[in-house]
Amino acid sequence: MPLDLTTDAQAGIAALRSRIDTIDTEISRLVAERREHSHHIQRIRLDGGGPRTQLGRENEVIARYTGSLGSAGTALAHLLLTTCRGPLPATAQGTADEDPEHRA
Repeated sequence: MPLDLTTDAQAGIAALRSRIDTIDTEISRLVAERREHSHHIQRIRLDGGGPRTQLGRENEVIARYTGSLGSAGTALAHLLLTTCRGPLPATAQGTADEDPEHRA
C-alpha cells in the first residue's frame, strides 16, 4: 500500500534525496582522489623495495572508521582500503597490475 504523503512531505523528500545525490557524488570524487594518493604511496614503497601496504596504517584507518560509525564503519573501512589498494597504474617501465579500469 503506497504512502499518502502531503505535497510538502513529497517536496521535503525530493530535496533530501537531491542532497544525498550531491553527497554521493562528492564521496565518489573523494574516494577516487584517495585511491590516487594511495597508489602513489604504494608505488613509492614498492620502488624503495618495501611492501605495498603497511598493516599498522590500515589498522589505524579501520579504528578511525569503527570509532565514528561502529561495525558499519569497520565494513566501510575494509571496503575503502580494498578499493584504494587495487591495481596500481602503469609506470614508465610498464609494470603494473593489468586492470583496464585503472590503466594510466
